[in-house]
Amino acid sequence: MVSRLRVSLLLAALVLTGTRGGLAQSAEGPGRRGLEIDFIDVMGGAATLVITPAGESVLIDSGWPGLKDRDPKRIVHVLKDLAGRDHLDHLVTTHWHTDHYGGVDGLNRLIRIDHFWDRGLPEDNTPGLDFPDGPKANDPLGIAYRKASRGKRKALAAGDVLPLQGVEALVLASGGRVIDPARRAGTALASAGNPLCASAPPDQPVDPSDNARSLAILFTLGRFQFFDAGDLTWNVEKQLVCPVDLIGKVDPYQVTHHGMDISNHPTLIQTIEPVVAIMNNGPRKGGAPATVARLRAVGSIQAAYQLHRNAATTTAENTDEALIANKDKAGGAIIRVFVEPDGSSFTVQVGEDGPKRKFASR
Repeated sequence: MVSRLRVSLLLAALVLTGTRGGLAQSAEGPGRRGLEIDFIDVMGGAATLVITPAGESVLIDSGWPGLKDRDPKRIVHVLKDLAGRDHLDHLVTTHWHTDHYGGVDGLNRLIRIDHFWDRGLPEDNTPGLDFPDGPKANDPLGIAYRKASRGKRKALAAGDVLPLQGVEALVLASGGRVIDPARRAGTALASAGNPLCASAPPDQPVDPSDNARSLAILFTLGRFQFFDAGDLTWNVEKQLVCPVDLIGKVDPYQVTHHGMDISNHPTLIQTIEPVVAIMNNGPRKGGAPATVARLRAVGSIQAAYQLHRNAATTTAENTDEALIANKDKAGGAIIRVFVEPDGSSFTVQVGEDGPKRKFASR
């Protein structure tokens, strides 16, 4: 009787800890968690879920609105069924474009959201910030966001840190401004300047859209680093690495702006030297051939993953077919990253039950 009881309790514990997450619970010992990052397919929008070593959930962007809540349902599936969480602790909105915050209303109806973080709203009246793309007071998506986040939101400025346990999430850019270099002086970054800047391509015309005002966040666990810059564009990307590198070397790089070529500044990619690149593109959005070529030119990148094949370009202008998550045009397949508790290595998995590959952290 005792042995049966013990077996029953063990099985129950395995279910409660979300065994489908696989590597989220490290083999190093009971109770030790690493970091989990899930790149959820929202068909050319953005939705990246981070589960911290303390079990906190952080969703960066929420995909598109409408479509019978397609994107919120995909997010909730990963959050509940794969990560084993019954609510969302933190929702971070990088900027005010439909494909990044359109899913908030549906998500708020499906699951509890405790904290909202964004780059600011017009009514915050923050000196020096502008809002070229809203959300205006009469914008239905803006109304839905304000209603869902009322009393639970806070704007993030460059230099702020999300209040997480066991992992650092540092805001490197917000509202078109980058972090003060003095805040990064204690790191191993080159205080004398980045030598790659001497050969950097020229700036592009100033981007007047909200893309250039995106939040850029660096997650750090031990020597592991993950960089997500929303839809940040060329000129501000350059400011993050020139004249001084404010990022450092990274492990997974979420390819900025779905792989569009007005983002992914060559000097930034060459400076941060990612181990892997993960592109949250759609079948007909992002994945520009020029961006694919830039990634291939960086010798540190051991694997470049895509959520979709770019249907408008050739096979040669996409990554290796084995590294593309979605074969079906309806999409829905994800890319998963599991980081060991000490940050020494990480594993990338294509799909919920697909092939895995392990990488050493930088």
